Amino acid sequence: MTRGPRPGQQRRARLRTHVRATRSDLSLRREADMMAFYLGLTLLVALNVTRDEAPPPLPELLLVIWGTTVGLAVAHWFALTLAAFLVRDPNMHHTPGEMLMSQVVMAGVLAIVASVAVVLVPVHMEVLTARVAVALFIGVLVTMEARSNGSALPRALAVGVAALGVAMILATIKLALK
Repeated sequence: MTRGPRPGQQRRARLRTHVRATRSDLSLRREADMMAFYLGLTLLVALNVTRDEAPPPLPELLLVIWGTTVGLAVAHWFALTLAAFLVRDPNMHHTPGEMLMSQVVMAGVLAIVASVAVVLVPVHMEVLTARVAVALFIGVLVTMEARSNGSALPRALAVGVAALGVAMILATIKLALK
């Protein structure tokens, strides 16, 4: 008797399909990248609120990271779903569920990068390391996208470094205006 795939295998296969769609479908990729940039900036601001000399306990810091990234991605999905329900757009190419997957996948990647960064360093360096990891994430994503659009490596790196710098400046300005 031949068995089909187990439920866990089916879920993993569906997740892989969604992740591949996020990277291969240009509009989903743009949505995922936009969410990554937005969440990265927001997470930088949230991390800038914390004082390096008195960082929160690790579980609290991880809650800030995951709540900011995945929490905001889900909130964005809710707003998108509500707006799509209220304003019908025949040109909308993707369902809110497809948008949710593309954005939550990127939010999860950002949260994992920041979480790994804080877990691997001493307590007094957690917040700084998280900020650096988030800024590098933005810079690396910009560099990768620039390369995938045909930019030469030096130009892609320059654009990535510029994006990293602008992200840090925007986060600092946003915090100063608070």
